Amino acid sequence: MKESWLWIGKYLIVILVALLLGSVLAELEPFKSTTLGAARIGAGTLAQFVAHSGALALLWALGFRYSTQLRRVGGATGPLSATVLALVTLIVVASAYGVLSRFIAPVLRPNLKPVFDWVFIAGILAAAL
Repeated sequence: MKESWLWIGKYLIVILVALLLGSVLAELEPFKSTTLGAARIGAGTLAQFVAHSGALALLWALGFRYSTQLRRVGGATGPLSATVLALVTLIVVASAYGVLSRFIAPVLRPNLKPVFDWVFIAGILAAAL
């Protein structure tokens, strides 16, 4: 049975739309001028955080589905499925550091910054192993 690979394009389009929509919303004046909570996090920053987090979640889902399909197809590509999933997880965890650090920078106390950094270093190392 021949597997269809057209779903990859759909995932990529949705990821790109999420990234573009987050950037566009963050640049709109109502989002730039509005702040949320006592920490005064900008609504544009929140919109970008949600969009980038969603794109990362979709990227991981794409990698998971791709590795599952590689396993189903079997043959020479079967053993690659674990490597693909590990690589996508590594990329998502490393990218999540940048996304999350930009969002929580206004509320993160300076003494907690090293803890935040080391948590992501451990996550990246775990994904690499």
